[in-house]
Amino acid sequence: MRVAILSDIHANREALEAVEARLADLRVDQVLFLGDAVGYNADPQYCLARIAALAGSVIRGNHDKTVSDPANLDWFNEVAREALVWTRRTLGEEDLGLLAGLPRGPRLAGERWVLCHGAPADEDQYLTQGRDAEEAFRFLAANFPGAQLAFFGHTHVPAIIAEKGRALSPPERLALRPGARYLINPGSVGQPRDRVPLASFGVLDEGEQVYEHYRVPYPIEKTQAKILAAGLPRALADRLTGGW
Repeated sequence: MRVAILSDIHANREALEAVEARLADLRVDQVLFLGDAVGYNADPQYCLARIAALAGSVIRGNHDKTVSDPANLDWFNEVAREALVWTRRTLGEEDLGLLAGLPRGPRLAGERWVLCHGAPADEDQYLTQGRDAEEAFRFLAANFPGAQLAFFGHTHVPAIIAEKGRALSPPERLALRPGARYLINPGSVGQPRDRVPLASFGVLDEGEQVYEHYRVPYPIEKTQAKILAAGLPRALADRLTGGW
């Protein structure tokens, strides 16, 4: 089975369409989604509907959670908060209900994969430090002892961390060691933050035990024009050009 792993679309229709077009060539059997269909960009309804149709297993992200229940808006910076308020105002009741129904991670998908938005033990935590990875592996061993892979997002930066190993930027193709456990971040479809302004996602070939990392271009200028036309902060458009 070949499984695509997507995360952090953030209402970027053009990026999602480019990823979907690439997936059509990759013989993917299933799509997993790690949260944040909405926020930042200008097509929340489209992206929410598409991921609901595409993904076989889904969890919520912090933007999904806050748009459906804005009680924790103060957690976000001013620009993100403005986009969240705009998104909630833009979506209809059915869309908000769909967001509210997205399950919280961590969630088991299959027998050996765990889906997380942030860190496995805390969906809002950015998993960026070595000690965070050590805590994550301990949590997974205690709560999902049969899992080999935990997929996470939230940082918008692609990464692979082997247990008792260092984090590395994913190569295009990585053979997974038999019996080893990994934390894998596929990066962000809709707002990459590793200075590479391309939509990012991953594909797991379960039979070959290989993880493949993909970057695809999309018409950034079109996404930016929509952001500005919607009256969203210009910073959200500008950052797409530099991938930050």
